[in-house]
Amino acid sequence: MDDEKRTAIIKEIEHWRRSKLLPAQYCDFLLNLYMETGADHSRRVLGISTKSIRGSHWKFWVAAVVIIIALSLTLLNFNSFGISLQIGVSAVFVVSWYIIGFRQKEEQPFRAQLSTGIASASLIGFGVWILYGNGLTAQLYIGSFVALCGLVWLLVGLLGRIPLLQYCGWLALLITYGFVLSQRLEPATWYKLQLAWLPLSFILMWIGWLIQHRWKKPGLVLLLAGATVWIAPELFGLAWGTSAQQLLQLSLAGKVAAAGIALFAYRKNWTEWVA
Repeated sequence: MDDEKRTAIIKEIEHWRRSKLLPAQYCDFLLNLYMETGADHSRRVLGISTKSIRGSHWKFWVAAVVIIIALSLTLLNFNSFGISLQIGVSAVFVVSWYIIGFRQKEEQPFRAQLSTGIASASLIGFGVWILYGNGLTAQLYIGSFVALCGLVWLLVGLLGRIPLLQYCGWLALLITYGFVLSQRLEPATWYKLQLAWLPLSFILMWIGWLIQHRWKKPGLVLLLAGATVWIAPELFGLAWGTSAQQLLQLSLAGKVAAAGIALFAYRKNWTEWVA
């Protein structure tokens, strides 16, 4: 069997494993069976076979060096660009990594998640850099940008079926909500914090429970986001430094204990959702 056919078969077996079309132990057996006759399939560097690296053309290495130099010079002179050019360069960089991630999500899931992670981290990194570099440090600008990042992460996570990115998007939106509350709840007493956060927690968990039968991963992410909001009043209250520090600590301990009891009592239900 030639290398092309063997590689195609191995990719198909890996697809069966990801799609759970065959049990994992059967896929392992088939992979070992086909890789035994392959000379270099098990030796890879960042998902690239060592055979491909050894046989690569010198033009590829020259292009890679030129790209790295161009990126380095762009970053070093980033602050000297106008704000429009800064936004344009950042957008091209972020969108390019998202496109790479989406193109590889079926064949190379690890590379796809790595690419989307780079894009997401670059989005908030470049954004904060641009805001601070242009003196836009007011809470309105920072909060609006964090909300924008949250929406982008949530959308990309839904389109790319990446639960971790969806959860990060919800966290960014919740942090923005906390920014707004910090301007409205004065003084931030214990009962005001509970009234501001707990209804949102119940709504998120309720929606997550409703949709998880049809859309499992988004539903689970909503359940997790709602569970995070469950302890958000105490976390934000302690971060703001309100006068009810001891009450908030006791409340946090009580909520964690209640969550543990609920997880134990309904373990047969939520393990079915997660599995």
